[in-house]
Amino acid sequence: MSEGAEIELENGVAAPADPTPLAPVDLTGAPLAPAPVAAPSGEAAILRSPFARKVAGVFGTRVALFGLAFSTSILISWLLDPKLYGPLVAITTLPGMLSAIGMFGLPSATNYFAGKGNSLASLMRAAFVFTALLSIVLIGIVWFALPWLESSFLGAAKGHDDMLRVIIFTLPLGMLAAFGGTILYGRQSVRSYNLIQLAQASMSFALTILLVGVLGLGIWGGVWSSVIISALLAAAVLFAVWRLAQRDRSGSPASIRSLLSYGARVYPASLTSFFNYRADSYLIQALIIGSAGPYGLYARAVTMAEIVFYVPDSIGTIFLPRVAGSTAEDANQMVRRVSRLSVLLTVLVALALIPTAFVGIHVVLTKYVDCLPAFFVLLPGVVSLSVAKVMSSFVSGRGRPGLISVVTSVALVLNVGLNLIFIPRFGIVGASLASLISYTAHAAMTLFIASRLSGHSMLTLIVPGRAEVALLVAGLRRLAGRIRSRNVAPSAGAVR
Repeated sequence: MSEGAEIELENGVAAPADPTPLAPVDLTGAPLAPAPVAAPSGEAAILRSPFARKVAGVFGTRVALFGLAFSTSILISWLLDPKLYGPLVAITTLPGMLSAIGMFGLPSATNYFAGKGNSLASLMRAAFVFTALLSIVLIGIVWFALPWLESSFLGAAKGHDDMLRVIIFTLPLGMLAAFGGTILYGRQSVRSYNLIQLAQASMSFALTILLVGVLGLGIWGGVWSSVIISALLAAAVLFAVWRLAQRDRSGSPASIRSLLSYGARVYPASLTSFFNYRADSYLIQALIIGSAGPYGLYARAVTMAEIVFYVPDSIGTIFLPRVAGSTAEDANQMVRRVSRLSVLLTVLVALALIPTAFVGIHVVLTKYVDCLPAFFVLLPGVVSLSVAKVMSSFVSGRGRPGLISVVTSVALVLNVGLNLIFIPRFGIVGASLASLISYTAHAAMTLFIASRLSGHSMLTLIVPGRAEVALLVAGLRRLAGRIRSRNVAPSAGAVR
């Protein structure tokens, strides 16, 4: 797949299986602290739990981010035809590829140890050291390897050497932002990072209008927009972590050795997960002659399908550090509750995407109508991968990232093999088909592992019941009530 995701930020049956009603529980199944007045129970307790509020905050932010990012993507697609859009995507996603290869799972390590309560100052010192060393090595290698990359896995960017050399210097900025973001999420400082991301997306939209639309800089406009946004994001995230560290000086220092040890265990999973997501896009560029046009179409299909990831990414980002800081018993209760609701939301989002994408492409982006077959084949695969994301957060949070590494390695081998068979025969639709099969296999394996670790059956982890539907309806009602109250309040003030 070609765009979206990072954020590297990786769950049951009927109500009778829920914990005893004598103690109210939150969405994760963890007991709520007693209150001096009667504590809410059942759905009310779940909806008002800190975990649920943080997930809702992240999800709401990501929905807003999607609106801004998707609007930016639509604007760029409208301004550029697929033969220009393809190179732009290939260029601007290069730093993400380098981070996946060269960060050795270390952002996951900082997320894990921040969730465990280790010192923020020690985590940030480690982040600066890792960024400096890794950036020098990676930039040096890529600088001299660009001619080979352009003739193979970056074929869509061929002839754009200057842009590629400019974009790779955003690598240290992206690394620092990744480390800082995982620390903020690990400490559950969700709101500040949400605001930073919203500001980033808004600025990206504004810069696209200015540089690509008004000034007509084409691909260069998109590249410079990416450079500026990377710098602003890194500065904002580091400032947020510094402020948090001034308030929170607790925790023992995290050693470089412990970070490297955890990162080494999770790195195979991070690396293989990334290429499991992206193998199709790189192989399209390597296997299809004149790949810029087909790659541009496939990038558009992927951008639409990856909207589904806003659900599992919102949950998994908060879920992993929450599991890491919980007992095994509490974590096992969490996964059942969280996964069922995640599956329900993911399926609903995917179903809503089908008519939306069909109408949107035919009305707004008619140049990209040939991307729809690939999108329709890819969408159920993305739903499967969404299940794998939540399960992987649970397994990694339980301190077993090595199991996820094995799963993602098997899925990657399957993905690459199928792409090599299907892309020459079926083009971008073949890439989608390969992803569908490998993603489904990935989900099945992670689901099996999560089932064994939690003691819940596989069906119990993924089949939503009445409780999840009622929870979703209640949540929507509460959201609608808040919106109405906010809309009514100004009016009341005006009358007075």
